[in-house]
Amino acid sequence: MDIIQLGFHDLQGFRSSSAPTEPRPRQWRRKAGTEEAEEPRSIHDVPDDLLRQILLRLDSPLWLLRAACAYRQFRRAVASADSGRSFLRLASSLHPPVVVGHYHNCRVRPIAFVPSLSPPAPPIDGGRFALDFLPRSITTTTDWEVADCHGGLVVLCNSQNSPSNLIVCDPLTRRYQGIPHPLEKLAGFVVALLDGDGDGNISISNFRVLYHCFHGDGAPRQVCVFSAADGGDGWRFLRRPSAGSYYIGHVAGRVDGSIYLGSVTGNVRVLDNASMELSEVYLPIGIDKSKAPRISTFTVVHGAGANPTSPPSTWIIHVHGEELEFYRRVRGGSGSGGEWVLEHNIPKLSEVARGLLAGCPEERLEVYVIAVGTGTAVLSAGDRDERKLLFSIDMDTKKLAPKESLSPDEGDSHQFTYTLPWPQLLQACPS
Repeated sequence: MDIIQLGFHDLQGFRSSSAPTEPRPRQWRRKAGTEEAEEPRSIHDVPDDLLRQILLRLDSPLWLLRAACAYRQFRRAVASADSGRSFLRLASSLHPPVVVGHYHNCRVRPIAFVPSLSPPAPPIDGGRFALDFLPRSITTTTDWEVADCHGGLVVLCNSQNSPSNLIVCDPLTRRYQGIPHPLEKLAGFVVALLDGDGDGNISISNFRVLYHCFHGDGAPRQVCVFSAADGGDGWRFLRRPSAGSYYIGHVAGRVDGSIYLGSVTGNVRVLDNASMELSEVYLPIGIDKSKAPRISTFTVVHGAGANPTSPPSTWIIHVHGEELEFYRRVRGGSGSGGEWVLEHNIPKLSEVARGLLAGCPEERLEVYVIAVGTGTAVLSAGDRDERKLLFSIDMDTKKLAPKESLSPDEGDSHQFTYTLPWPQLLQACPS
């Protein structure tokens, strides 16, 4: 795996796996005519089952990779008969995504990568995620925009061409693949990046792109999927979903492998990554949208769980004008499924902002969630003079705080969150 190479390159202060220390044989002693194992005195004496429980508490794939590189016994404990796939899936489900930074689609300059305000531990050089390995015709113009990020991949589209060609790239391995647009379509846009075919993993050689396209003759819109595993001509069209649902909407986020699509009318649908079926998500919306004819936006935010072995916390932020609602996912007793409950609301952000920021305008604000982190979100609030105020919000406490802009156009740019992917497998060291 390419992500494993990242772990080797970033080793700092760990012993190299090229010269691992062999486990010390367990000592035995006789006492009163019986054999009794000596109490554990070093890491060599810790059973693999217990080591796995310890390693599951590492909340970043980089920590796990460094541990696997540093000590052969750690790596053997993780890489079981299935090359660690089961362990790695469990580890990724127990921790929120590691947010590295955000890609900004800017109006006046090419795509920019801005590291997270709260960088992950261990720290990662933000230069690794620059897109300077792509052709200059892409990186030196504002024509190309990021359309989605998922699983360590980034999909870009040419906003000036109709139909638009696409590029999917992997910043960590600095590889990319061009995708021709679906034939005989005049216009379209990327809906989302999807996991690849087969085992549900995603890589530069196995991914899918969900694409919404239009006919030029007024015929009904269609949705198609490109599969990298199918080769160079991997487009196929999906049947129309039932019950009046459509594969359209902004990507609010991902929860348990499914994509949440938010609509401007105030509905959220979940797209199952495997079956490609859509279903409605019930949110107890309390905003009276008839009083303010504004669009709705939805954003998924992940945070740490209640304890190291609990699944991560998950919220949805609903923004309508300057009104905000925060829904939290409450899981069932079995640890799967669950429902969304209204946890907090802010009827008027302008009233809260005036208590935090001198000179905040009296008028209503137009609010958008422009970035998310682990347990945090960044809000951009604009007035009629197009001034942008930035606020960060802690999802646990719902406490707002003014935020300084990291770039001149941060409040105007559309940002896409890049999270560090977990490895899909880990080979054991040869004995």
